[in-house]
Amino acid sequence: MMDYTIPKKSGASFHIDEGESFEVTNPEGEQIADLVAFNRHNVSEKYSQAYTRHMNNKLRISTGDSLYTTEGNPILTITSDDTGVHDIMYGPCNEWMLTDIFPDEPGGCRENLYLAAKPEGIEEEDVPNTLNVFQKSMVKGEDQELELGRSPADPGDAVEFEANQDAIVAVSACSAAGEPNGDELTSIGLKVPDYTTLHGASIQNEHNH
Repeated sequence: MMDYTIPKKSGASFHIDEGESFEVTNPEGEQIADLVAFNRHNVSEKYSQAYTRHMNNKLRISTGDSLYTTEGNPILTITSDDTGVHDIMYGPCNEWMLTDIFPDEPGGCRENLYLAAKPEGIEEEDVPNTLNVFQKSMVKGEDQELELGRSPADPGDAVEFEANQDAIVAVSACSAAGEPNGDELTSIGLKVPDYTTLHGASIQNEHNH
């Protein structure tokens, strides 16, 4: 396996073969990672938030639960999970959303995921709503209002996924500054099989393990 660091406010993509595993890690804690996945042989089949909620019959997924595609097929399964808190309700932050709040900090997760996956032939409009790894979301009150809380991820927390089909996976270190991401934006780590190549110009610090 190879370890990589995705610096803050950027993304990376890679291939994963059916039956193989990878990890998303939280080096400094409290940092959200946005994740999407595509069938490598037919990228129109991709991760679906809606079908993942439907097939698991829950709003929070963890060990043993699968991510499902637009065709209703499992594409990734969580096999190990240190945090146990991830979001499948919110879409990724994007540039228009962030510039409304942080005018001097453009570039959201949707754009970063697209730039990372572009070498695989993914178009920006193909990027689906995300699995928001380490993100705490809550449904509160009689009106069922959505609320974001501070990520509970501790430094070093990891989530392991096993591929249910040959896939393209893209991951970003969330760009939305604020309490859900802790006191400051930080990096996200990846541990991927040796055979794969990561796309993402700002990837740093690779090590053999």
